[in-house]
Amino acid sequence: MKATPPKPTLPYVYFDKKVVPVEDATVGIACHSLQYGMTCFAGIRGYHRDGKLHVFRLRDHHERLMNSSRILGMGYYISYEDFEAIFTELIAKNAPEGDVYFRPFIFSPTQRLAPRLPGLDFDLAIYLVELDNYFDLSKGLKLAISGWRKFSDNAMPTKAKAGGCYVNSSMATTDAIRNGYHDALLTDDQGYVVEGSVSNMVMIYRDQPVIPPVGSAQLEGITLRTVVDFFREEGIEPIFQNVDRSMIYTCQELLMVGTAVQINFVHSVDGRKIGPIHEVQGDKELGPGKFCLLLRDKFASVLAGTHPRSDEWLTAFKLR
Repeated sequence: MKATPPKPTLPYVYFDKKVVPVEDATVGIACHSLQYGMTCFAGIRGYHRDGKLHVFRLRDHHERLMNSSRILGMGYYISYEDFEAIFTELIAKNAPEGDVYFRPFIFSPTQRLAPRLPGLDFDLAIYLVELDNYFDLSKGLKLAISGWRKFSDNAMPTKAKAGGCYVNSSMATTDAIRNGYHDALLTDDQGYVVEGSVSNMVMIYRDQPVIPPVGSAQLEGITLRTVVDFFREEGIEPIFQNVDRSMIYTCQELLMVGTAVQINFVHSVDGRKIGPIHEVQGDKELGPGKFCLLLRDKFASVLAGTHPRSDEWLTAFKLR
């Protein structure tokens, strides 16, 4: 099972404070962000339903993007109202025919040969692609615990979704794929498992959801926050604690959650099949467990508009 590549970028993007054809959105070869990876970004899903595009938790993504800019010291800010207005124009101009993935990012086009921020200009750009399921949701992921560790907040800011930080993710994912896995899990500098290369992790251990704590090396994901809310609606309080490798190998379910991967279950980690001990024996392939199915049903109800928080979490845009 390979990740589904997105389709080409849709024809109109936001660049240099206006919506322009994608071929007009260019930067100089010496621009600061291209050389040093000084960007921050968001990944946002839009779901094509009932003749409209419903964007999931747009306000929360805006807030995290602005906080990333603040953590990195970029000094860039745009109000939510102006941010939403850009989405309105982009969606109307592109009129996508399917589900969409948005990539807003803040970058510096300033051409300077020095890794420092004073004197740089930062601006917002947004492009979008049509994207269905990133992975086949009917099949579990085969993961490896990477030899590359997730950086600590003392080395790079773990709560900023910063472009340069994804060199770490790229190294881990590339090694995993070369060795026959779909993706990687990363450990922190203490050896605790904290997240996937581009997604958060939820472990079901002794019938209880266990999630690495917010203060760990993980990025605090918006889909993860949604999953926590789903559990609490069912009267289930997740445990936030460090997760070691042995817990991963012996858990009942392991779920990877994120904007791109959505809610997917893990088939195996380092060749050890994930599931209750009496079910992992033999060659039987296990499907999604009860917690995965619960979360997927709740997420589907949000998109269908039948969940109590659908109106809060979905922003509907006209396509033309």
